[in-house]
Amino acid sequence: MQRTIGVVTENGRGALSRISGLMDRRGFQVKGVTAGETQRSGHSRFTLVIGGDDRKAGQAVRQIRKMVGTVTVEDLTASGCVERCMMLLKFSPAPGQREALFNAMNAFPHSVSEDRSHSVIFEMMGPAEQLDACLESVRGFGLVEAVKSGPLALGTD
Repeated sequence: MQRTIGVVTENGRGALSRISGLMDRRGFQVKGVTAGETQRSGHSRFTLVIGGDDRKAGQAVRQIRKMVGTVTVEDLTASGCVERCMMLLKFSPAPGQREALFNAMNAFPHSVSEDRSHSVIFEMMGPAEQLDACLESVRGFGLVEAVKSGPLALGTD
């Protein structure tokens, strides 16, 4: 089981380091993290995906809430959220495989970022499980490189 936690902090040096250090010291398994600016000047948003149940998520929320510079922290899994990841896939398909690659990719929402004679780069955005399923289904088509972001999440309340 995993939980998604949203954190807003005041901008400042070391915020990510403090959060990751806390997670490490308290024994939380961090499965994904993203960080970025928010609509409010002077604030950063972190999205953490941690392994654990309701109790573990509650413990993480309480610990993060105590940190200096924390503005808000919420267990987004408990309150409901929309969560998305991004993935880039670079292929160098063998001769005759290009059409089969595009057909396989058409089973998933995607766009073509770069299409050259010797390679093609696809970009996707969706739930992590959907991206993982796509990656598994197209590995045999000359996959050169794949990179998947951590999660972005917003509460639905």
